[in-house]
Amino acid sequence: MKKIIFYTLIFSSIICRSQDIHFSQISKNEPLINPCFTQKIVSDYAFKVQSRSQWQSVAEPFKTFSATVYIKEIRNIGSLGINFLSDNSGNASLNNNSLNFFFSKEIMFVEGLSFGAGISFNQRSVNFSELNFEQYEYLSSSKKNYFDLTLGTNYSFVFNNNHSHNIGLSINHLNKPNVSLISLDDKLKLKYNFAYFYNLNLNNINYETFFFHSLQNSQNETLLGFNLQYIFRNTIKNKTIIKPLLCYRFSDAIVAGAGYRHNNYEFTFTYDINVSEFSKATNYSGAIEFTLIYYLFKKQQQNTIVKCPSYI
Repeated sequence: MKKIIFYTLIFSSIICRSQDIHFSQISKNEPLINPCFTQKIVSDYAFKVQSRSQWQSVAEPFKTFSATVYIKEIRNIGSLGINFLSDNSGNASLNNNSLNFFFSKEIMFVEGLSFGAGISFNQRSVNFSELNFEQYEYLSSSKKNYFDLTLGTNYSFVFNNNHSHNIGLSINHLNKPNVSLISLDDKLKLKYNFAYFYNLNLNNINYETFFFHSLQNSQNETLLGFNLQYIFRNTIKNKTIIKPLLCYRFSDAIVAGAGYRHNNYEFTFTYDINVSEFSKATNYSGAIEFTLIYYLFKKQQQNTIVKCPSYI
């Protein structure tokens, strides 16, 4: 009887986590929102790691880790993103690990329009040995392997040289994989992501406003935020940018933080202030999240002047 109750609780927790993994730093995990956003990097290559820890004030923290490699415009074929994502949920060690590949290509006959695709190889597992029982129970660990498909499109345009817009839409879980760990039919529902980024460049200051909405079955997530990028120093050898950030996840949290970039390195830290109906239980504590990025640029080819020999 206890085993039946336990499996029911595990199954319920899986259903509660059926909404996909998410980060508060929307502009720092672009491919997970839309595969087309692999082209949004400001360099030719980029290496990025993200970490998020949530609900540590209430229970065992929910921890999420992401590592991404960006390659922009491979021989004019398109842009590529490779991502590893790991999510650990609570005491039962409910783990979701995935290896994701994203590809994006601009459409030649429509300026600013691009299409993208993504495929991910996933493993979902739970480790029952992490739980304690009053009586001895033998429960083997369970794993589920599956693959997942994503399609996306994005349209970007510039107005008056200093106003830029990005409008993206993606559809996730096109193949509706079954992710159940206990031999039940638990197929992922289609997930729709809509993202809009507006940038205004004024001398050494860049204002970015973003809106993000995600819909999956009866669950949805909406964020409205603002980034400010102030170029503190911009010389040939040194570039320093300060980036305060503020956004609101509707009915859930206020996200505040700041980023700092020096030359090829960038670090961003944010903190989620919980304002949902669970705010009293969590004492307004939500999540801690940070991102570290390394930008790599191709070396500019220098034109060498060959002096012709004089025979006179």
